[in-house]
This record gives sequence, C-alpha cells and structure tokens, in this order.
Amino acid sequence: MTGARDFGRPEYVVLWKQARAAVQRGQRRFGYKAPDEAAAAAAAALLGVPVTAGVGLTFGVSELDERLAGAGGLRAVLESVHGTPVLPGSAPAARDTWVDDLLRSALAAVGLADRPWAGPWVDQVRRYSKVAPEQLDGPAAVAASVLARINLDPRVVPTVWVPRAELAGVDLDRGRKVAALVLRAAALAHGVPLPRTTLEEQRLWERCGVAVDGVSSTVIWRGQVVALRDVASVPVVPRGGRVWVCTSPRLAELTGTADVLCLSSRLSVASRMLLARLASLKASFMVHGDFDAAGLLVVGQALRLTGGTPWRMAADDYRAALDLARSEGLDLPPLGAEPPETPWDPVLQEALKAGWAVPEEMLLDLLIPDLV
Repeated sequence: MTGARDFGRPEYVVLWKQARAAVQRGQRRFGYKAPDEAAAAAAAALLGVPVTAGVGLTFGVSELDERLAGAGGLRAVLESVHGTPVLPGSAPAARDTWVDDLLRSALAAVGLADRPWAGPWVDQVRRYSKVAPEQLDGPAAVAASVLARINLDPRVVPTVWVPRAELAGVDLDRGRKVAALVLRAAALAHGVPLPRTTLEEQRLWERCGVAVDGVSSTVIWRGQVVALRDVASVPVVPRGGRVWVCTSPRLAELTGTADVLCLSSRLSVASRMLLARLASLKASFMVHGDFDAAGLLVVGQALRLTGGTPWRMAADDYRAALDLARSEGLDLPPLGAEPPETPWDPVLQEALKAGWAVPEEMLLDLLIPDLV
C-alpha cells in the first residue's frame, strides 16, 4: 500500500478530484480516466486493477475507502491531501450538479457544449431521463460521440444516410438509453417535438442523416433492388450520363439494365441517397411519374432534388394519355385528391381538372421507346 505521505503526488490529482466530488455528491461510484502513464501506474498500484492512460474506468467509493483503510479511509486521505473537510452536500442538489457536469463534459469532449440546444438538453436529461446518474457516464459519452457525427442543423438536407448500427451498434435501437439521449438532443436541435411513435423516430433520424437500418429502405436501379447499405458501392453511370427516373416498378422491370431509377411511388432514403450520388456525377435526369396527386408530388420533389427535366409530364402529355386510355378502352381511376402545383408546367394543373388519374404503367408503350 502506498504510504499516506505519497498521496499528495501529482499522479493522484485527478483521482482525488473525482473521488472527492463523488463523496460530496453522495455517489456510490465514480468515473476516472488516468491523464498519463504515471497517473495510470499510481492508480493501478493503489486500486489493485489494471489502469490504462486515457481509458475510462468506474470505481466504487466504498471499495476505494477499503483500500485506504490503513491511511484512515478515503475521507481522511482527501482531507489530508486537500487541506479542507469533505462535507457531503444536499443529496438532490449534489446529484443535479453531478449530472449537469457529466453531460456538459461529454458534450465538451466532442466540441458541442456551446450549441444552442446543449443547455436545454442538459436540463431535460437531468429532469426527465430514466437513466440513474450512476449509470449515465457511459451512455452520455456514446451519445455525445453520435451527436458529433450526425446532422443537427435544421437548414441542412442530408444527402447521405448512415444506418444506426454503423454509428453505435445496438445502442441506437429503440428503447436504448443512448438512443433516448440522442433523440432528445436531435429534437431540440431541429426544433421538433420529442418523437413518441416509431414513425416519428424514423423521421427524426432521417432529418439527422441516419437510417434506422441498412436494408429496409431500397431503390430499384437498372432493374435490381438496391438496399441503402449498397447505394454507395453499386455501379452507376459515367460522369455526365443520363438517368431516367420513374415511379412504376413495371417500367423498371421491363427496361432491364437501362439506366432507370425507380422510386416506387415514394422518395425513400435509399432513393434520395442514390439520386444525390448521381447528381454529384453531374448526371442529367429525365423524371416521370403517375398523373395523380401522389405521383405529381414525387415528381416535383425529384425535380427539385436533381435539377432534372420533366419527362412527358406536360399538360399535352396528360391529354394524350387520356386519349390513349379512351382509344384502348382502359379504365382510369378518378383523380381524387386535389393535385399539387406543377411548377414545371402550370397548365398541367388546369388540365388535371378533367378529373382522371393516369398511372405510369398505363403509358409503358410511350415511355419505353424513349430509352432506346
């Protein structure tokens, strides 16, 4: 056992600081990270366990007190080293201070302590988190490391989405402590309510450039289904190539290996990421979709994302589609919902007052020849 006179050595400064704070706050355990090799060696000799510089460990206050029994116990050593009595404070107030310091330190370690949402996050975690302070150190550090890697700027629209598992393994799965901490910070940063449902969580993750997993979100490219995790590596067009964007899987199925990207009637995370990758290659986009409210909305979104060109999506094309359906005796569904604005051709919105929707797959004979 190290002699009592040696406890004032510089190697012990951080250890005693953390231990004193723990005693004053009424903690049962405290975290310690040796700042250098000398401190690690001193702590290892005292505690009887391996200690590595820069690697965080957790020690029990009572265990350290027992190790120091020969020197009068932990409190006696702390009072001797610091020259002042160790007075446990008010337990609730002390624990609040402890939690605040722990959370702020975790954010400071990744350069996020000065963000506008940091203060409210610390306050909310202290008041509402279901994680006991004794168990918060590790989750807070992992949460902070995740927050440093995701998009927390509401003005930025992600173009790349990383599966949760790539950020923190299972720690970001629904119901996990780390996930709760990250989602609370993300909601504050993006100015949205804390998510309560699975769908709300998914949407918040996606705002942050995070996908719930790497396989459920897919896009059809060159006739093949591509999962999100493969979007970054799938072969694409050469720089400046042309890409045909559609919404009907039937069109993608029939065109085989042509450079057709099918949105399957919605802009999934995988499709957004592939569109962004193709746009970075200066690809040109020809965009088509269903002549109905949902299809026109998706076409508008795709055009905005890519700067593409409408592909047979003008008012005249809609009228021609109606004529084709009548001539072939096709049953058209009613348009139903009020169509959205069509800024690429304002006349189209007026033409849609005819009241009939035209699914893309009814126009395959018109569209496929364009790809040749």
